[in-house]
Amino acid sequence: MASPTMRRKTLGAELRKLRNAQNLTADDIANLLGCSTAKVRHMENGRTAPSKAELKVLMDHYGLPEQRRELLEETRAEARNRGWWSTYRLPSWFQDYVGLETDATRIRTFEIEILPGLLHTAAYARAIHELGSHITAPEDVERQVALRLKRQERLTAESPLEFVSVISEAALARCAHEEAIAGDQFAHLVRMSKQSNVSVQVLPFDKGLHKSMTGAFVLLDFPPDTWPAAVYQEHAVGGHLSHDRELTSELSAVFEDLRSRALTESESLDLLNKYARK
Repeated sequence: MASPTMRRKTLGAELRKLRNAQNLTADDIANLLGCSTAKVRHMENGRTAPSKAELKVLMDHYGLPEQRRELLEETRAEARNRGWWSTYRLPSWFQDYVGLETDATRIRTFEIEILPGLLHTAAYARAIHELGSHITAPEDVERQVALRLKRQERLTAESPLEFVSVISEAALARCAHEEAIAGDQFAHLVRMSKQSNVSVQVLPFDKGLHKSMTGAFVLLDFPPDTWPAAVYQEHAVGGHLSHDRELTSELSAVFEDLRSRALTESESLDLLNKYARK
């Protein structure tokens, strides 16, 4: 079953489609519902779900048949549920990402300074969250570590997530200097890279400059005919999630270029083993 995040986005896309079919503007719908235009856009973008009363007004206005009403009402009810991640006290900018990650069938990620989150050990994740005290309060560190480990279950599920990663050697080098956690973290990377659904390629220092030197990114792909690909980009104090088709297409091309410049999976495994032995 799709997560509440995906249900909100599915419902929002349907409401936008219905509005456009009648050549109405978001302002028109805001006047109909007696709310702000921003609220209408939030509903149509899947950030929030309409109330039961708001959905009834919209369905009456669009003159929907009973069968379609029942489907939208069911989608709205599921969209209003709380996701499994709701107890982890996530910042708002990260909640939707975790929801979409739950529904994704493939994730492609490029990392520069930090190892991919789905490949962290508990100790490495803890160290990262402790350093990020401007985002994670000290009392929330263990909760965030638990969330990181919970998210990783997708990699070993019965129908596992396909995970494709390109990691700058800089992330390996920085980890290597944390002697208390580096050994276990590199051993974990080696183990995970041997799974059939996990691909780890390292972009070594000797490849010089590359196309994404200014930032890391994550691309999320979903089952066909469900939802367009998404891109997530994180910075020092937050993150941004987008379904913009042009942006995801451009970053997909960048990702493939990075993969072509990186070491092969076999060569990357040899390098990981060298770091593990250090």
